[in-house]
Amino acid sequence: MELPCLAFHRCGRSTALFSASEQKRVTGTAAGDTEEILMNKVVCPTAQGHLLVRDPATAATFLCDPRNGTKTHLPPLRGVEHSVLVDSHCLLSGEPASPGCIVLLVEPGDTSIWYVRPGDDRWVKHDYDIGTMVLDYDEGLQEKEVICPMAACRGKFYFNSLGTELGVLEFCPGPVFSSIEIDDTIAADGSYGYEEDDKQGDVHLVESDGELYMVTLLCTNTRRDRIYGASVHRMDFAEGRWRKVKDLGGRVFLLSLFYFGASCSDGGGGHGLRKDCVYMVYPVKKAMLVFDAKEGTIEMRNLDDEVPASDKAFWLLPTNTQE
Repeated sequence: MELPCLAFHRCGRSTALFSASEQKRVTGTAAGDTEEILMNKVVCPTAQGHLLVRDPATAATFLCDPRNGTKTHLPPLRGVEHSVLVDSHCLLSGEPASPGCIVLLVEPGDTSIWYVRPGDDRWVKHDYDIGTMVLDYDEGLQEKEVICPMAACRGKFYFNSLGTELGVLEFCPGPVFSSIEIDDTIAADGSYGYEEDDKQGDVHLVESDGELYMVTLLCTNTRRDRIYGASVHRMDFAEGRWRKVKDLGGRVFLLSLFYFGASCSDGGGGHGLRKDCVYMVYPVKKAMLVFDAKEGTIEMRNLDDEVPASDKAFWLLPTNTQE
């Protein structure tokens, strides 16, 4: 099966695959065993290509390599509703076979994470407290801060890129939260720092070639699918600054809802995706945004009429060892 490709997922029922190059449904031998493996399952993608899969009937849980169907079995994931799991963010600290790899699940809109190491006999739930957000100063209304967005990079998990700090989660062996101070100075030439308007956008963190990037999509509506601007910054860990970039090192960034962000090579253009571009898929609108980081242009493309109704859309990617 040609990867990357798009997947349109109906929670616990089916996952339809679409070619990124031909914009057509992938069926039969071209789809391999992937659709059958994912049938009647709940699926969460990871940026490393592996899919977190749970059987609603038995709670059997495993990581699946979409190219060849290889499974890494995990303990049954219980205590997370299907409707929550399908919207959660799954991340890996490394390859599943690597020593000490952490499989991390971040619940949406909640202050809970779940984690496990392949070979463990159970998942561990951890309730975190990373501060509060003031909703109304006059009324004294506030709520707990939650993790979003998040990316795995260099064996750690980075989250919630704010103007003056970047959250860090590492496991030693349990979860330890900290933060990195960020220099929010804006250079006169725009080479580092980011404008106040950028902080109000839809933000995705992406790991690419061992570097951490931040993609900001500026939206005009609550469904967040009308985009009027975009930018990409790279974290300069030595200086503690977000540096604006005008290319992606020849790679492609692939985004989807619920803060998923991944990077892959352009593969010589064989999969129909252009290098140095960011792609974001919108399942309800049945459209895909293309932001060319070099040219600074934004295009919204309509997807094929055969795209089915779905709970979410995500990208099937080659695993890191297969790219």
